[in-house]
Amino acid sequence: MAQTLTPPAPLTPSPIAPLLKLATILLLLVGIGVGTVEDYGVSWDEGAEIATVKYNAAWVGLGREIPPEFQYDGVGFDGMAEAVYQLTELARHGWEGNPWAVVDFDGDAIASKAEERAIAQAIYRRIQVKHLLTFLVTLLGYGAVAALVAMLAGLDYAWFGPVVLALMPRFWAHGFFNPQDMPFAALFAIATVAGAAWVAASQRLDAQPPTLSWHQMMMQAALYGVGVGVVCSTGMGGVVLLVLVPMTQGVVQGWGRMVTRFWPFYGVSGIMWAIATLLLHPASWSDPLPWLGSALLRVARPAWPGQVLFAGEFMPAAAVPWNYLPVWIWQTTPLLWQVSAGLGVIFLGVNFRRLTDRQRAAAVMVVLPLILVPAWAIAHQTPLYHGWRQFFFLVPGLAVLAATGLIWSYQQLVGQWQRFVALSAVTVAMSAIAVTMLTLHPHQYVYFNRISGGLPAAHGFYETDYWGVSLREAIAWVNAHAAPGATLALGGPDYIAQMFARPDLTLLDLKTDLDYGNRGVPPNYYIAMPYLKLPQIFPRCPVVYAVERDRVPLSLVKRCPRFIP
Repeated sequence: MAQTLTPPAPLTPSPIAPLLKLATILLLLVGIGVGTVEDYGVSWDEGAEIATVKYNAAWVGLGREIPPEFQYDGVGFDGMAEAVYQLTELARHGWEGNPWAVVDFDGDAIASKAEERAIAQAIYRRIQVKHLLTFLVTLLGYGAVAALVAMLAGLDYAWFGPVVLALMPRFWAHGFFNPQDMPFAALFAIATVAGAAWVAASQRLDAQPPTLSWHQMMMQAALYGVGVGVVCSTGMGGVVLLVLVPMTQGVVQGWGRMVTRFWPFYGVSGIMWAIATLLLHPASWSDPLPWLGSALLRVARPAWPGQVLFAGEFMPAAAVPWNYLPVWIWQTTPLLWQVSAGLGVIFLGVNFRRLTDRQRAAAVMVVLPLILVPAWAIAHQTPLYHGWRQFFFLVPGLAVLAATGLIWSYQQLVGQWQRFVALSAVTVAMSAIAVTMLTLHPHQYVYFNRISGGLPAAHGFYETDYWGVSLREAIAWVNAHAAPGATLALGGPDYIAQMFARPDLTLLDLKTDLDYGNRGVPPNYYIAMPYLKLPQIFPRCPVVYAVERDRVPLSLVKRCPRFIP
């Protein structure tokens, strides 16, 4: 294999054609995304993410300490989204206030039901802006994948990277409504490109004569540190990027040289990271250094008190078995990309010494987190939940490996007939993924691959719509069929019902009004998302509608006749 591998071509003398192909793919993705962004529902956490920005601003303005549960959530993207929303409102209506909950800082809401609906509507207006912004920011990750594929396989093939990433069904769907993990994934991918470029450029310090000065290298180190700080404004896990560059330097250029030659650059990068991180986290302003230490400890050992469904059993997130993460990755990544990524790893391993410094730097920056981060999580028994969305920042790297593996495999085929058969097979496999995504739309984030049995095999054994995104579709059905003044309860976050339910429907709180079915008269309609035991409440009320994909219910609508006690 090592003798037959065709080294990736360098940049073509005229990069116009490859860049036009890449621009065409990216514009196609923009068109599809912008055209479908309104189809996606609202996830459980989005209201809390929006409220966190307000709470942080209020607490800082009052000189009060931000409570521990809000101290470590990055507000970089959420703050930017709120600023964009305010600018759009200013452009549309001028300076008009938006209703917000009146909340005292002991945590007690004092809003009436009518005010709660107005607040939910204000949140939904923000979500409409935020979904589009989330998608556009996530697109930066697609561009980063293209850049990494160009580093590894040549600019002519850069366009293929975003195609592979777009055909990762869960990544694509999360790119619309996940305000936590997707901006982090996109920024992490951009920082990976920057880190690989920095490592590759460092060789120019030793050129004869040097083509990169000490001052220029120090400036790159400072900018990289600031960039990692920006990544950490969306998630403190971005600190791993500070470790990746020295490790990549050691693998590519030698560990001894890394220690003796480059430590000043790492020091500057770390200092600039700390400054940027502290500036972008309002919770740190009152006591910066202790906060930074606590934040790093939280990265090493995160906490989440909820339960998860895994292999048909409910269990605490802190008690999931060691194979939780591998099983989720295997079941929810299309088999084509798993095989292709494996080929990419094989080619990189066999031909590593033949690659250029830039290729080796990109390869190591991509592969190391794919190995080390899951290994760390498994070894330290990190609480895991909601599949592997906490690790979605690894998906762009997986897409780079898959794209590169297919490209280099294609280069090994010398006959036209061989290449035709290979291209046809890959096209059919990619088309099958695309068709599945269309049938799941807009719920691609519940995708399970066919070799695992697909969504039907996962039903009842693994979490499906754990964020309640399908609740919007179920509420629309109730809106179309419920009598005027009917009562409605939601097995999920109440503010989603307040956003989408008809104004004449009476909304009952599942906890305070009904005590989860143990108090009061059952509602006319009960909508439940598939989370824990919510679908089992009101067992005597028949299911009259289900939001389904691949014959699997995502959200249920039950109708409760008034005579049921």
